[in-house]
Amino acid sequence: MLQDLPPAFFKQVSAEFTGETILWAGRPDAFKTFLMLTPIWLFAVPWTVFSVGWEYIALSAYFAEGKQALDGAGKVMGVVFPIFGLPFVLIGLGMMSGPFWGWSKGRRTVYVLTDQRLATVVAGRNLNITSVDILRVSSVHRIEKPNGSGTLHLHMGSYRDSDGDLIEKKVTIPGVPDVRELERLVVAALRDKRKT
Repeated sequence: MLQDLPPAFFKQVSAEFTGETILWAGRPDAFKTFLMLTPIWLFAVPWTVFSVGWEYIALSAYFAEGKQALDGAGKVMGVVFPIFGLPFVLIGLGMMSGPFWGWSKGRRTVYVLTDQRLATVVAGRNLNITSVDILRVSSVHRIEKPNGSGTLHLHMGSYRDSDGDLIEKKVTIPGVPDVRELERLVVAALRDKRKT
């Protein structure tokens, strides 16, 4: 439950749920989050190598010839090519850091079901909370892995967008350690709330 959180996070999270009855709390596996994002990292390595290579070639051509020796078009290209390549280098570095950011966020995340809401809490310098009012849930969809963990989809009804298309509102809770138990408790809490 909440007591498994690091002390600083426990203080932040428990203060949020004062006056509510906590029915369940669980944390996603941060290492599994890291592994799920590893394919992005594998794609990012050649992307970044190519982008850095582009930057190196663009800059070395500019400096090898000497700034004075280049004509007007050469000077423009000597500036444009490195500037063009810079966003690709930054995107590559961002993709390479993705699994580590996911792991860090997973370590600071806790899911909390109370008698009033299901909340995803990401603790840290700022407390980031996404809450779902139990009474707004219309149906629950569970995806369970062999080890009992999984994803819970909470369907919140639907609405029509500006084109008239029907859009379903859904909240996804990934990496739930005991997804069957959370589903059971959400359905029970929903049933209890609707009786009153």
